[in-house]
Amino acid sequence: MGGSPSVPAPPPPPDPLKAARANDIFYRSSLETYIQKQPEIAALEQSLREKYSPRQRELERQMSALDLQKSAQAALQVERELGPQRSLEAMRRQFEMAPEAFATQRGLGQQSALQFARLYGQSPMGAVPQDVKQNAGKPLGDYLGQSQMGQFI
Repeated sequence: MGGSPSVPAPPPPPDPLKAARANDIFYRSSLETYIQKQPEIAALEQSLREKYSPRQRELERQMSALDLQKSAQAALQVERELGPQRSLEAMRRQFEMAPEAFATQRGLGQQSALQFARLYGQSPMGAVPQDVKQNAGKPLGDYLGQSQMGQFI
C-alpha cells in the first residue's frame, strides 16, 4: 500500500498518419455530400428567394425612405436651432480673419439696402411681410416631432 498517485497516466499521443487519414476521409465525404445535395439546396434557395425577395426589397426601400426622411428632419431641426448661431459665428470668424473684407461686405450690404430704398421707396425690412418678419402667433415648427422640452410626443 504504497503512496502511488491517484491520477492515471495520460493517453498516448495520437498517430499523425491515422489523424491525417481520418481528416481526409471526413473532408472527402463532406465534399461528396455537398455535391450530391447541391441541386436540392439550389432549388430550396431559389424558392426562398422567389418567396421572400420582393418583400425584402420593399422593406429595404421603405427603410431607405425613412432614413432619408429622418435625416432631412434632423438637418432641418439643427438648422432651425443653430442657424443664427452659425451665421453669427461665420461673421465673427470673417471679421477676425479679414477685417477689411468684413467691412467691404458690410458696406456693400448697406449700399444695396440704400439702393433698394431709393428704387422701391421703402426699406428692405419694410418690404418683408409682417407675418414673415415676426412669428404672428403661430407656434414654432418642430421638424423632429418633439415638444419644446425635447421629449418625443
